[in-house]
Amino acid sequence: MPVVWKRRHGEGRVFYSSLGHVTAEFGVPEMKTILERGMLWAAR
Repeated sequence: MPVVWKRRHGEGRVFYSSLGHVTAEFGVPEMKTILERGMLWAAR
């Protein structure tokens, strides 16, 4: 089961992440990178 995915929806973009159920997960550098890249991609 994917925990992160992205796709185009019409003219828009959707980024989804099910990571971050526990606050400590946001302190993991790799998770920060995934979220930053996903949000940047969706915001283009």
